[in-house]
Amino acid sequence: MKKPVKALILAAGKSKRMKSGNSKVLHKILGKEIINHLLDSITGSGIHQEDIILIVGPENQQIKKAINRNIQYTIQDKPLGTAHAVLSARDHLTPFRGDLLVTVGDNPYITPEEISKLLNQHQKSGCPCTLISAIFPHPPPPYGRIIRDQNREVIGVIEEKDASPDQLKIREVNSSIYMFDNQIVFPLLSEINNDNHKNEYYLTDIIAILKARNLKINTVTADDYLDTIGINDRWEIQAAQKKLNERNQKKLSLEQGITIFQPETVTIEYNVEIGRDTIIFPSTYIAAGTRIGKNCQIGPFVYLKGVTIPDNSVIIFEKRVREA
Repeated sequence: MKKPVKALILAAGKSKRMKSGNSKVLHKILGKEIINHLLDSITGSGIHQEDIILIVGPENQQIKKAINRNIQYTIQDKPLGTAHAVLSARDHLTPFRGDLLVTVGDNPYITPEEISKLLNQHQKSGCPCTLISAIFPHPPPPYGRIIRDQNREVIGVIEEKDASPDQLKIREVNSSIYMFDNQIVFPLLSEINNDNHKNEYYLTDIIAILKARNLKINTVTADDYLDTIGINDRWEIQAAQKKLNERNQKKLSLEQGITIFQPETVTIEYNVEIGRDTIIFPSTYIAAGTRIGKNCQIGPFVYLKGVTIPDNSVIIFEKRVREA
């Protein structure tokens, strides 16, 4: 019999590198907030929204308004690290007997399929901890490296700022996406200290604590290492817009029968409906709330937002010249 599952999302950070007055999880990619990308993937994996707990800072009204879902919230008063964030949900987690998905709130890439794979592998293995790892050609900051022994078993995770030059050469990184047996792991979090470069309580230190008790840590390697990346600044939003736009267009093309010419010049946001046999021409932007019928021709050089286009319509850019 499978255990019950809850999800815990860490989203109380200050988002300093975003250079914004808003939390980074509220910045939109293809018309949808980063946090809502993540929530859609979690619920898409089969975890019910009422079983999701979001860790937020004291100023959280904007986040709650943007989410507008039946999830649970808990407040981390001070950002003292990821382990401290998890412990701030003790009222929710102390009595919970099941498996706990823990992830950061700034990842818009992770798919329902990856989360399902993590959950299935975790429950099959019987390990108290399973995490998603990723093999990068050149790991970017600030990802921690996964440390293995001579038998290739995971014995720890070292944060980048605390890693030695040799450890920084490791290409396998921690995605910060975990599945824990809550009954085993949660009571051990209080053993984590802040003896590190940032004087924070790192959730990654739980790996070494589990290993010291001869408990095995399982890993699931991401199919695409880019799916494990979080968003830290404005430039990474641009990269996410490009990647998710490509993913969205591919799905529309293969599953809905849409033709998209020069897709690198076309942007299609989420919450858009396009009928079969419609053709999207270059330099076209279709924003959220747009409904396009079947057998239409849209573009080139067209911007649509929140409009309904009937079947068999042709929408093109018209340059209007006013006579003198």
